[in-house]
Amino acid sequence: MLEMRDVCVSFKSERQEKIFGHTRQQVLFDISFQVKKGICLGVLGESGSGKSTMGRVLCGLLKPDRGETILDGVSVYGSRTGRKNLQNKLSVVFQDYTTSANPRFRIRDIIGEGLTVRERREEVRLNREAETAQLLKLVGLPTEFEGRFPHELSGGQLQRVCIARAVACRPEVILFDEAISSLDAHTQVQVMDLLRELKEKMGLTYIFITHDLTSVTYLCDEVLFLYKGRITEHLPTGQIGRTKDPYARSLLESIIVFDTKEQEI
Repeated sequence: MLEMRDVCVSFKSERQEKIFGHTRQQVLFDISFQVKKGICLGVLGESGSGKSTMGRVLCGLLKPDRGETILDGVSVYGSRTGRKNLQNKLSVVFQDYTTSANPRFRIRDIIGEGLTVRERREEVRLNREAETAQLLKLVGLPTEFEGRFPHELSGGQLQRVCIARAVACRPEVILFDEAISSLDAHTQVQVMDLLRELKEKMGLTYIFITHDLTSVTYLCDEVLFLYKGRITEHLPTGQIGRTKDPYARSLLESIIVFDTKEQEI
């Protein structure tokens, strides 16, 4: 359904003696992978690995130096048709729910942003009140929340609103960029349970970008390890323990050591 072919990305290097220097720092190196319809692909990497840059390429915010991003057989950056196809089929949930939700908007207006996208695409006029109530119920929030402002909700509740906004336009793919990393552990599990439920109910495909191996094993069907801008491993989540990749092994061992310490305590 979604594919990257030999994607390379570089940025102008900040460490240049000349003001008009042309030195560039490469961030992604020949990234290639496929995402099948209906699965959740976890993209795992530490800070600086290039995973957020890859996410920007996937959601149409950054054209790569070389390579292609393809959604349902259409090249995203190849034409206006490709960009429109992406806008119609992909939604994004960001890490910082406080800045991705306008503090002056009521919850009904935040969710309404997604409904507006759907209205434009389908050329229909929706019953906003009924749709908002249905979406709030879908993400496990009471309908009374529609009149509240973002600061009146907890972090987990506001992130659920952002998920409702992403779902409101009825996408086929949702990209989560560190979407649960700012939440406490208990709320993370609640949100991941919600995501699994929505995925099954709506037949969604997920790209789940994170630095947390535990959340990948809990939520994702497949995992892609990204290290210094290169894919080092891509395998089913259930086979992570069999990996021979040094980077993947180091992450696994750190989790095992941590668990051992917890048991001792």
